[in-house]
Amino acid sequence: MKTYLLYLLMLLSGYAYAQLPAQQELALVGATIYTAPGAAPIKSGVVIIRNGKIALAGNDKQVKVPAQMKVIDCKGLVMMAGFWNCHVHFIEPKWDHADKQPAAQLSGQMDSMINSRGFTHVFDLAALNYPNLLALRARVMSGEVRGPAIFTVGEPFVPPHGNPFYIRPLSLPEMNTPEEAVAHVTKQIRAGADGIKIMSASPDGHGIVPMPMNIIKAASSTAHKFHKPVFAHPTADTGLHIALDGGVDILAHVAPDGYHSWTKAETDQLLQHKVALIPTLKLYKWELERNQIPLTNPLMTTAVQQLGAYAGAGGEILFGTDVGYITDYDTSDEFRLMSEAGMSFEQILASLTTAPAKRFGMAQHSGRIAKGMNADIVLLRADPHTDIRHFAEVAYTIRNGKVIYAAPGLQH
Repeated sequence: MKTYLLYLLMLLSGYAYAQLPAQQELALVGATIYTAPGAAPIKSGVVIIRNGKIALAGNDKQVKVPAQMKVIDCKGLVMMAGFWNCHVHFIEPKWDHADKQPAAQLSGQMDSMINSRGFTHVFDLAALNYPNLLALRARVMSGEVRGPAIFTVGEPFVPPHGNPFYIRPLSLPEMNTPEEAVAHVTKQIRAGADGIKIMSASPDGHGIVPMPMNIIKAASSTAHKFHKPVFAHPTADTGLHIALDGGVDILAHVAPDGYHSWTKAETDQLLQHKVALIPTLKLYKWELERNQIPLTNPLMTTAVQQLGAYAGAGGEILFGTDVGYITDYDTSDEFRLMSEAGMSFEQILASLTTAPAKRFGMAQHSGRIAKGMNADIVLLRADPHTDIRHFAEVAYTIRNGKVIYAAPGLQH
């Protein structure tokens, strides 16, 4: 209860995204630094961190380390801005009673799922126990639990009689009228949600249930009045077109269930509406494997095609894995599949850093390694420019100048 009250006090005082308690001074020395997508890497880089911000960044000839400053030797490592995962869930039973669990236990769980993957920001796209998520977020914000900045859509909603079969026996709210949707969205945002999520088409186990257009438009327009983004789970091409016509901002997945490859006309429509896409390709691999279905299944090949079509057309891609619903936390498959879809190193790096920072209004202080930016940093063991899977080989994760994860055997 105390942590929930702490969250409410932060929200009311305008500090819902107050930084973690900051490491006062820290020098990261010797890494190769990719400051931003498309920028030439800096060899023998030095980054000076003060009070949670990057004070200086450059090579070892440009930046000198002040005497007495704590130094982490990063020789042989590769530095980038901290990663975003724009599709996560804290719905596994181990997150229950987040207000009472020992901080060390929650921090260890964060290490396994989030911190060891390089994520300094995450967007939770379905809270089945919203007060519990707010309690978890409050404990991370206070610095008691090591973890990322947590954004959330609160509790999503589904079409009438459209609860997805795969969450049974759980269920999500069904919106039967535009008025119900407006009330739900307003309540969620006033409680602290950073966006909303809608099932624009939902698989109920018998077919795909579409969201009525008047309901999705009412929800989207309400969220936009609060300047909040609208995410949609499209499922198939039906849900894609409903999302586009309904004013949605971000697709939470590709839409492969109908085995329909995206055409140029569809990618042009996505571009016209400035819709961002979170691919979650590993989701489909994971579902097929646990049901012992070959990966040559059209669900997988369609998912890869759709990402390739939109990324190739210049569409905005946001990295996300659906981790937390997926119980395999390794990110290497997602990176490999994004590469197989045709995404370059620079495109994948942008999906992890600059694209989400810009989409969520944080580009002025997040997403790049530069003076004045928040000291949210990931250090990798090897260069993903040579092998895309190295994006998954995290040595350090630093949030607001504080080391929240160091791989076993490394200096803290």
